[in-house]
Amino acid sequence: MKNYFYRMLWASLALMLVFTSCEDDEEKPVVKAQFEASSFAVSVDEEIQFTNYSVGATAQEWNFGDGTTSMDENPVHTFTEGGKYTVKLVVETKNVVDSVQKEITVSEFGYVINYGGYSGEKTTISLYDKITDEIVNGYYTMVNGAHMVSNAQYAYNYKGSVYFMGNNVDQIYSVDANSFKQTSNGITDGIIKPRYCVGNEDVLYVSCWGGDIWTDESLSYIAKIDLNTKAVEKIDLAGGPEGLAIANGKLYAALNYEAKIAVIDLATEAISYIEAPAVSSYFVKDAENNLYVSLVSTYSDYSDQDGIGYINTTTDEMVTYGLTGVSNSYVNILQPNKDFSKLYVMTSAYDVNWNLSGAVAVFDIASKTFENANFVEGVSGLNGLGVNSLTDNVYCFVSPSTTQAGKVVVYDSEGVKVKEVNAGIAPMMMMDIE
Repeated sequence: MKNYFYRMLWASLALMLVFTSCEDDEEKPVVKAQFEASSFAVSVDEEIQFTNYSVGATAQEWNFGDGTTSMDENPVHTFTEGGKYTVKLVVETKNVVDSVQKEITVSEFGYVINYGGYSGEKTTISLYDKITDEIVNGYYTMVNGAHMVSNAQYAYNYKGSVYFMGNNVDQIYSVDANSFKQTSNGITDGIIKPRYCVGNEDVLYVSCWGGDIWTDESLSYIAKIDLNTKAVEKIDLAGGPEGLAIANGKLYAALNYEAKIAVIDLATEAISYIEAPAVSSYFVKDAENNLYVSLVSTYSDYSDQDGIGYINTTTDEMVTYGLTGVSNSYVNILQPNKDFSKLYVMTSAYDVNWNLSGAVAVFDIASKTFENANFVEGVSGLNGLGVNSLTDNVYCFVSPSTTQAGKVVVYDSEGVKVKEVNAGIAPMMMMDIE
């Protein structure tokens, strides 16, 4: 009987422990740490908004990996030096703790715009680290979880947004300049074959070919987009406007089908012209608000006076400097170096085997002459130029074909090859993150 009593007592105690344990488990609070950042790849001194999405937390502590911490729920932080930082969030409630950490890359970045192919491949974006020359391909898809739906003819960073001139499908679409997230549909009304754009206050001016311009040069126009209402107006401009620039209250339009440059008074929208020895495609503006423009020879508008022009935007007079074989590519064929003492000019020519080979000539700004030797030459598939504003390195965007990945070839300021990295199909330009 005594043994029976002890057995019952121990059984009762065991049941009590089980029930107590269950009750403790049921009462134990649940806490889950999670957060997002406004961007995981940022520039030095750029503000990052961290948003705490933790569940069940009553207190939190952030460790930014640079020796600083914060107890704020949703802190804003800046990193003062480049590098990779592990940001850790620790949350707590009733002595229950959870944590999560994510990596932030801090550097100086650019976006490489890869046009895509002619058999359905759309534009892709590569994130380029200008300090390490490392590249992350497929960046738009990584951020947005979807592919682009157009081939971007040009990309433009303006007032916190990146605007893409999309062809096939024709549209102007945009993403946030820092996060690269697309949050609205593209503008399609009144947009036919957009080529290039430039902003002035709350207006985006877009050069549009308007249709089959090679059969009817009168189809083209400038689309005037109100960035607040997204309403589109037209300024008729025949001749195939391509590159655009704004200086001294005027919109300059390079015409790719007529040997002249259009000048539109922004106040009255009256149009005048600067006569040119060849058709034109692209502008670069100097510190005095004057313009360099590429003068090119094309199949439809042949000229033996290709080169570059210099436009005084006060008088609208142009002086020309001859250079044989200036590329008739549409974007980024002219690029100044960091202090604007040199202008790199992309040229192209066919070799004896009819392979298109590119070169980069150098125009000296002070003497207004081309240097005798090319900066680089023999670059097959040269598709565009860029310059690193930090190092003065020169980028050559190379597209070996319209179906396979291209590359970015990096040269130092003396023309010595530094590195090459793989990009998307038909890389054509690099756009800085402002």
